[in-house]
Amino acid sequence: MRLHKKSLVMEHRSLPIFPIPIGLYNFGEDQHALNVRLISDILTEQSEDPQGQVRSNMGGWHSADYQEKIHKDSFGRLSAIIEEKANHYCKLHGYKTGLISSNLWANINESGDFNLSHHHGASALTGVYYPAGSIVDGSVQFNYSTGVYLKPGTWDGEHGGSIVLYDPAYSQKTKLVKDCDNPSPYTFDTYYTYPIAGLLILFPSYIIHTVTPFKEDMKRVSISFVLNYGKT
Repeated sequence: MRLHKKSLVMEHRSLPIFPIPIGLYNFGEDQHALNVRLISDILTEQSEDPQGQVRSNMGGWHSADYQEKIHKDSFGRLSAIIEEKANHYCKLHGYKTGLISSNLWANINESGDFNLSHHHGASALTGVYYPAGSIVDGSVQFNYSTGVYLKPGTWDGEHGGSIVLYDPAYSQKTKLVKDCDNPSPYTFDTYYTYPIAGLLILFPSYIIHTVTPFKEDMKRVSISFVLNYGKT
């Protein structure tokens, strides 16, 4: 009797687990009228309160909280858009819907200004909206563009003003040594992108983020916000 040996096949799987969803909503020129109004209203706010607040900003101008303006004027319109897309984000990724805007505020950074690494951990979801790309010599640059995406790293090595998102395990990745010649999503610990007009970015509130300083002579206007469940 002839015996047949059963062949053994090694099975190998490599799976990404615990993914973190980052929402990129690029409205392009669809919200141009709103963007123009937002820039005007924010610059007016700055002229009325030039001191502003000191939060994560090193230099630059940070507005007072806009809680009382969440349902008013241009900020009310933006807040409604943020809520709609935030709940789309939740539905898409398996989170409970019902998020509402609980606060938003404006930021203006100029050459050399930056924001320290921080998170908005007391909220459910957070993010930023860019009504314009920059303001140069008083002229607002609406740099609408398509194909927006996050890149691994912190900046392009030439231009400042990038927003950088950190891996929550950033400080714990200390033993495995990266192969810099063969990077992969498993070894990236920061991603970044640059402001373009009409771009809304959503991310979990525990994500630590920072804004690199401008090297150019310009201003950047952004609107940050947080969302929570329940009534304001």
